[in-house]
Amino acid sequence: MIILDGKITSQKILESLKQEITGKNLQINLDIVLVGDDPASLKYVELKQKVADSIGIGGQIHKLSKDSTTNQVISLINKLNDDNSVTGLMVQLPLPTPIDTNKVLFSIKPSKDADGLNPINLALLFQKEKIGIPSATSLGIMKLLEEYKIDISGKNAVIIGRSPDVSLPLFAQLMAKDCTVTICHSYTQNLSQITSQADILISAIGKPKFLDAEFVKKNAVVIDVGYATDPETGKTSGDFNFEAIKEKVNYITPVPGGVGPMTVASLLFNTVEISKRI
Repeated sequence: MIILDGKITSQKILESLKQEITGKNLQINLDIVLVGDDPASLKYVELKQKVADSIGIGGQIHKLSKDSTTNQVISLINKLNDDNSVTGLMVQLPLPTPIDTNKVLFSIKPSKDADGLNPINLALLFQKEKIGIPSATSLGIMKLLEEYKIDISGKNAVIIGRSPDVSLPLFAQLMAKDCTVTICHSYTQNLSQITSQADILISAIGKPKFLDAEFVKKNAVVIDVGYATDPETGKTSGDFNFEAIKEKVNYITPVPGGVGPMTVASLLFNTVEISKRI
């Protein structure tokens, strides 16, 4: 078993971005919209800004109250869309209810969409258009597979979950690399029969240790996007029961330290790529 180390791989990406920004004297700003006072979201946003600053990317965090309306959030986004000093922008999810998340994400200018969550960018990915900006999480997964030189052409890939921010863009990106891709979800029957045939198995459902050895094919590549608290131990856990499958698989991402760091690095990678198109 080989651990797909997101910490080490993300540091390589960040160092490369830093050298490019410094070497070309690029002026790049990533602005982040944060609505509400959720402690986890605030912590994550501050981490993103700290990492961005460490490689030479500036930008601001725009905080709105949890009582903000959909129109108020969109109004702020429109200002950032029109601000030439803002290279890229993103909205930290989840948004408080009753804000319409889809309307908010659709309002982000596709060419400034650093997190790759505007539906237009998703459509462009399915069209295999190079201008399509992938979601930071799905891009992070693809870069992790690339870093470890895992051949995915012609392989069977199964994604558990159908979220528009991870599963759907990942479907498009895997398909573009000649994978045969299947998406499973809560209505899928005989789930273990499908997943146990996967050469590459990815889960993004947020259910701690939900998947054990019966769900996994021998020598598979396992990507765990899940991130939740295990009610039994109180510790952070992924969707896979790591101890139950570690001797069965060839590659696996740890939780934490796998997909998470890659998501942040890929967000900044997208931001730098956007700056080249201006």
